[in-house]
Amino acid sequence: MHRMARLIGGTVLLAGMVGVPSAFAAPRVLTIGIVPQMSPWTLARRWTPVLEAWSAAVGVHIVLRTAPTIRRFERRVAHGDYDLVYLNPADYLRYRGRYRAFARGRGWLQGILVVRRKGPVRGISELAHRLIAFPARHAIAASVEPRRFLRARGIPFQTRYLGLHDAVYRAVAAGLFIAGGGVRQTYDSLPARIRRHLRVLWAGPKGLPHPFAARRTLPASLVRRLTVALVRLPRVVPGAVRRLGFTGFEATRDRDYTRPGAVVLMSR
Repeated sequence: MHRMARLIGGTVLLAGMVGVPSAFAAPRVLTIGIVPQMSPWTLARRWTPVLEAWSAAVGVHIVLRTAPTIRRFERRVAHGDYDLVYLNPADYLRYRGRYRAFARGRGWLQGILVVRRKGPVRGISELAHRLIAFPARHAIAASVEPRRFLRARGIPFQTRYLGLHDAVYRAVAAGLFIAGGGVRQTYDSLPARIRRHLRVLWAGPKGLPHPFAARRTLPASLVRRLTVALVRLPRVVPGAVRRLGFTGFEATRDRDYTRPGAVVLMSR
């Protein structure tokens, strides 16, 4: 069956999904909000095969909705606009009254600073008094942690917020900024034509990765099915999962993120 994604007003609609049982209980459609670390079109292209396979396994249409910037995404999460969300740990702690974590990618969340591979910067001190690009002011790993590190080292700098991880990497690769903030996962998932122009100058401490969380009003049985199906996805669409920068998925719980020190980047 033909598969396609349509982007209308910041919403990606997945069409042509298969394997949805006609007798499956409501809800028949779930919206998922995914933090827009890349452009909406790139987000749709990379997530569509994963969400289609997930939908088929669970028997519910999972519809991808996005936002043009991380800031707007955060506002929509705060309003409870999504049934499911994939968001950074700090935002999860902020909005866990509406959502409950049920799964996460394997590995860790790690902030980084990147520079041009053939550029002039060889050490952190050379960023002094320079203009550095970040995706969003409140992005914990990609923005808050690198800024905190630079200030702790006594390095003055200027900031520019570009809204997306993708935009930061491309701008640094093009020489528009001396350096930029991001996270290891989005950097590793960059197309080779962009990544070959970059190198990691600094990598921060590791913390729990972004969780997948469900609206607390969703039936527990449905959330269990979503969890089981997500954990199995790397065996169903391994290439698509790898292109998103995931090595796999695992179940998680709310208390994994709320116990003292669990979210390393929040406790520093």
